[in-house]
Amino acid sequence: MSFGVRRLASAFLILLTGCSFFSRTKSQIYSLDRIPGTVVNVRGAPIGIDSIELPPGFDRKEVVARKANNQLDVRATQQWSAPLGQLVLHTLAFDLAVRLPAGMVILPGEAKPAAMRSIDLAFEELAAGPDTKVVLDAHWSVSGVARHERIEVPIASLDSTAIASGMSQALAVLADRIVASLLPQ
Repeated sequence: MSFGVRRLASAFLILLTGCSFFSRTKSQIYSLDRIPGTVVNVRGAPIGIDSIELPPGFDRKEVVARKANNQLDVRATQQWSAPLGQLVLHTLAFDLAVRLPAGMVILPGEAKPAAMRSIDLAFEELAAGPDTKVVLDAHWSVSGVARHERIEVPIASLDSTAIASGMSQALAVLADRIVASLLPQ
């Protein structure tokens, strides 16, 4: 092979490699929204989320939807802005903060005082699909008092935008129920 042919072949290979680099599908990034709520006058020690556990396979950056036959649709080019566990923690904490008086919620990253009511959450399910709804099924406790919630939010479709909106709404309902549990009975 002559020098000119090798040079042409090398240039063609570089061009082909460069085209595949530029033609990659760009990721779409999604986040969860805080949903406004009604401020409830609760007294006592502040609350803070100590732990959140998501179902195996869901605490990731890729958006995941359930499919029929126990399968998951992992959307590699449709991603959360952070791992889902971090988004859930921040969204729920700020949903609680807008529902409780100022200073009643210890937000992620703030120092935890010695006198604090701890919230621990274990999500059995936090997903959309295969039906067009988001299902939040969580066991949670505030200062050792255990509770269970199952929340279903209908969504228009199983596209990632609808899933993000439905999860945001489900977390807001959970925040409402946590706040209600803090009220004197």
